[in-house]
Amino acid sequence: MKTIRVLGTVALMALAGNAIAEEHVIKGVVTNWVPLVTYAKPGDVIKFEQMTGHDSESIEGMIPEDAEHWHSGLGAEGFSVTLEKEGAYIYKCNPHITTGMVGAIVVGDGAPSNLDALESNIDNVKVGKNMVERAIRHMKQELQKAGRIQ
Repeated sequence: MKTIRVLGTVALMALAGNAIAEEHVIKGVVTNWVPLVTYAKPGDVIKFEQMTGHDSESIEGMIPEDAEHWHSGLGAEGFSVTLEKEGAYIYKCNPHITTGMVGAIVVGDGAPSNLDALESNIDNVKVGKNMVERAIRHMKQELQKAGRIQ
């Protein structure tokens, strides 16, 4: 009987943890991600919609250290990723990166701990570097307006 109670408690805790996580939707609209900057908490789910002609891929060196890289297939409607690590994640649509289809996800409260790493890794971006810089600049402007960075 004691084992059943323990298992029941564990199951309820797991369900409660999943109930707390939110789902954030990012849409591919023409050649833009909407919204350009998404704010989430650790464990939240990021879901990509309107993916016809698009993919979603985190950019190497543009996610928190030890965070999991993702890459959806082209047209993977409803593709989702759960982000556990706090920090900023910069991602792209490979077919449309040069037209500006780069977005940012900020996980956690306060300033993303990897802002300096993003800027120091920008020279490693081979395709669409200026669009990645633009997305980072826009993210930083939003963070400043929110009082999360100076």
